[in-house]
Amino acid sequence: MTNIKRYKVKDTWKGYEVTLEVDLKRLTTERAQQINSFWTGADDRLEEQDGDLVQTVIRMAGHEVMCEMLVDRGADFGDGEKWYCQQTSKKLHNGEGWGGESEVDDFGWCGIRVVGAYVQVPDFNDVAVSEVSP
Repeated sequence: MTNIKRYKVKDTWKGYEVTLEVDLKRLTTERAQQINSFWTGADDRLEEQDGDLVQTVIRMAGHEVMCEMLVDRGADFGDGEKWYCQQTSKKLHNGEGWGGESEVDDFGWCGIRVVGAYVQVPDFNDVAVSEVSP
């Protein structure tokens, strides 16, 4: 029996969002601890997420995916676009600290897969120019 739940990670300022499915049988507290502690700032992240290791890692994954998408000039896709979901998930899984892919399914070692995203870079009409003094 699986224990798969869906989460939305949303940027509170720009409205970017990433929808993730998480296999909670794979992303255990112990595994989440390994992932969170791989990078510096683990205690601060955990405190920010009220001590919930699993949700800390889910939030980290959403942030990681958003940053990757901004480098690629944004993305907008949902469940029906399986190729984008798979490719984005693979990038996450193969990123440093995420444990790699799984031969069994597309949740990877970390137990997280991307099923949708809306991350857009600013449009020309979103920016302004003004002269400033040196």
